[in-house]
Amino acid sequence: MSPARIYRLARVVSAVVLAATAVWHVVLVVRHEGDAARHGLFVVVNLALAALLVLRHRWAFYPTLALTAQQLASHGLDLSRSFTGDGGLDWASLAVCLFFPTLATVLFMERSEEAEAAER
Repeated sequence: MSPARIYRLARVVSAVVLAATAVWHVVLVVRHEGDAARHGLFVVVNLALAALLVLRHRWAFYPTLALTAQQLASHGLDLSRSFTGDGGLDWASLAVCLFFPTLATVLFMERSEEAEAAER
């Protein structure tokens, strides 16, 4: 499989994960769990990034970096607290802290390879 196909597959899988996460935020709103406005915001953010990954992947890099920074600040803190608390590991925060830097790295690698190919 060519690198371009691998990057496309990674972006599509990531978009599906983001869409599923948006659905989860809707479920949390319906259940009245947490801040409805915050969940609503993440529905929009996750769906917008999912769309960018599939439709305009070159535009997705900088929004992904911004969201990665925000998610690492939020979920990273939750994850670090779970290391020292009695409640066990915060698996959702661990997943978020692994997912977003990986996505940003994949997008960076794809952009770099596309730029190199354009120079040839």
